[in-house]
Amino acid sequence: MLAAIIRIMDKNEPLELNRESLYQLSQGQLVDIVIEQAKSIQELKKSVIELEVEVQRLKVSKDLDSKTVIITSIGRYFKKIKEERRK
Repeated sequence: MLAAIIRIMDKNEPLELNRESLYQLSQGQLVDIVIEQAKSIQELKKSVIELEVEVQRLKVSKDLDSKTVIITSIGRYFKKIKEERRK
């Protein structure tokens, strides 16, 4: 039964365990399940952190793009005023 549970966990398929099936497992098998779940949780935490970093990077990039557009627009405005003054 443990081998089947670990195969399901490895395939990233939903794991449907109930009390009855867990009570049938040995203490060692339960420990193995807990260890596998802990590994999965660590991997998920790592993925979440990586995604949070990427989101922040994209936010900064977007802010920089917005500032560049504003600065470019201001530059064009002053250039236009300067050209009008020359006339």
